Amino acid sequence: MKKLAIAVAMLITAIGIAVWSGIIFKNEMAALSSSLEGLLDSESCDDEVLAEETEKTIAVWNDASKMLHALVMHDAMNEVEQSITALPDLLRHGRREEFRTKCIEALSQIQNLVSAERLSWENVLAIVYEL
Repeated sequence: MKKLAIAVAMLITAIGIAVWSGIIFKNEMAALSSSLEGLLDSESCDDEVLAEETEKTIAVWNDASKMLHALVMHDAMNEVEQSITALPDLLRHGRREEFRTKCIEALSQIQNLVSAERLSWENVLAIVYEL
């Protein structure tokens, strides 16, 4: 009976950690998406305002990336990071169209990550298939 109680406690702990991780992941990705969408909305502003907004987005990424890299073991995280960290240089060199493209690319990568991390039969079967 004692072994069953320990197994149930471990199961509850594992489920709790998984739920907590999922909530943190979802919240961090939502904040990052919101920041990137704000950049797209601010695109018509002058360079100085857009540079400030870009730095805020970089700060959001820097705050979120430590936790996200701990929660998600995907090469896609590196792709998101490359897209976001390229933004200041593109803006600095006046390449607004590429800036916009990188923002949209980062948003798409984030949506793909959120979709890949969602608990669904497709994702569970994909994990089982990889094993």
